[in-house]
Amino acid sequence: MKTPLVFSVQHGCIHDGPGIRTTLFFKGCPLRCAWCQNPESWKPEAEIAFRSHRCIGCGQCRTVCPAGLLLPERRDARACTSCMACVRVCPSEALILVGEACSEAELLACLRPEYPNFEATGGGVTFSGGEAGLFPGFLAGLAERLKEEGIHLAMESCGMYDSRHPAMQDLMGHLDLLLFDVKIHDSALHKHWCGTASEPVRVSLKEAARAMVSGKGPWVWPRLPLVPGATDDAENLKAWALFLEGLGIRWLTLLPYHDHGISKRRWFEGMSQSPQTFRTPDTQDLRRAASLFEARGIRVYGPGEEDFQGMAFD
Repeated sequence: MKTPLVFSVQHGCIHDGPGIRTTLFFKGCPLRCAWCQNPESWKPEAEIAFRSHRCIGCGQCRTVCPAGLLLPERRDARACTSCMACVRVCPSEALILVGEACSEAELLACLRPEYPNFEATGGGVTFSGGEAGLFPGFLAGLAERLKEEGIHLAMESCGMYDSRHPAMQDLMGHLDLLLFDVKIHDSALHKHWCGTASEPVRVSLKEAARAMVSGKGPWVWPRLPLVPGATDDAENLKAWALFLEGLGIRWLTLLPYHDHGISKRRWFEGMSQSPQTFRTPDTQDLRRAASLFEARGIRVYGPGEEDFQGMAFD
C-alpha cells in the first residue's frame, strides 16, 4: 500500500463540496495540464521549493548545504541530497518542503478540531491532489475511520485511477461525493494539453455514474475548468454535454481558469513553464459555455453555487 505525501491541509474550504470543509491535498498526478493550478502536486516525491519573492538574501542556506550548492538560485536536483538543511535554516520560508508523510492517526488528529464546523454547516473532509485516487489503499482506511466518526466525505479527481482495483472500490464505498473533473473529450487533444489520452477518464466517469445510479457509489458531480483557447471550444463542450446526458447526469460546475499556478512553476528546479498563456474567462465566455450544456438539459453552476442535495438522475 502506497502512503501518499500531503502537500497542503486547507481548513475552511467552501468550494470543495457542501458546507465548510477541510481539504487534504495529496502529492502525485498522472496529468500535466498546461493550465494546472497546483504543479507542486505533480511528483509523488517530496521536493524543495524556492519562493524567490520571500528571499531576504541572508545566505544561510548556502552556508549549511553539504553539497556546496550555490543556493538558493542554483539548486541542482542531481546534486541535492534532500537533507533539508537549507529549509530548516531559512528564516523567511523562501525555501520550503513540499510534501510530508502523515500517518492516519496524525491526519485524524488534525481533522478532529474541525468537526464542530462540519456539523454546523453540513461540511466534511475532501480528498484532493494531485490525484487522490492514486492511493486507494491508504485513503480507504482513512475514509473508513472518518465515516465511523460521522464525517461527510468527498474526493476531487481527474478520473485517472484504477476503478477496478479492490481498494479503489472500497474507497468509493465510503465516499459521499465524487467531484469529477472533465477537461477535453477528444483523446488526441487531451494528450496535447494534459499529457495523456482521455479514454481512461471517460471510462472512470462512466463506471462512477453507473455505481451512483445503482446506489453502490458516491454522488458524481462533474466539473469542467473553462480555459479559453483549450477547453472552451464549442465542439469540446458539446461532446461533454452529450456524454453527460447519456450517463443521466444533468448537472455540472464550470470552473473559471485563473493564473495562480504560473508563479508556482518557478518554485521548482527544472519544471517546464506553461507552453501557452491563458486568459481568465469573462462573463460572456461563461454564458456561452453554459448555454451549450443547457441546450442538452444540463444545469450549470459556478463554484460554491452547487445544490449537492437537490439533484436527481434520469
